[in-house]
Amino acid sequence: MTTYIAYVDGACPNNGKPNAKAGWGAYITNPEGKTLKLASPVPRDQPQTNNRAELLAAVEALKRCNKPMPITLYSDSQLVVKGANEWLPNWKANGWKKSDKKPVEHRDLWEQIDQFIQQREVTFIWVGGHTGNPGNEEADTLACLGASGECFHEMTVASTTR
Repeated sequence: MTTYIAYVDGACPNNGKPNAKAGWGAYITNPEGKTLKLASPVPRDQPQTNNRAELLAAVEALKRCNKPMPITLYSDSQLVVKGANEWLPNWKANGWKKSDKKPVEHRDLWEQIDQFIQQREVTFIWVGGHTGNPGNEEADTLACLGASGECFHEMTVASTTR
């Protein structure tokens, strides 16, 4: 394998309500076959929304892919995938405004995603949520852990036996 594979997800119980608590998760396999599992709550001083969690998961996963190799990022969020693949160039060209002239939400995270896209070969692929995809299911479990307030970081070395 000569690419990073990252599955990312966000979770936000009570999304849209005052007691919402968001978290993100990422399940990353590096080119050597090592896996990294990450989970964390969205910082309390940031919007506690599912969209924020989804985008934060993507940013945090991209930050961990530190070797100059391509990255394939899987997400069950249409916002993340379509935003990166389709909408981002127009947002930038329009001064970070959407087609309805409203400001792009979570611009700080989109700017970071844009930086990664400019510097690296990043492919964003949509995957259906809760369909049994092992990487997506792992990212979902980690995101739920983050939304419950837990931080998690685990590196697993690839098995040498086949």
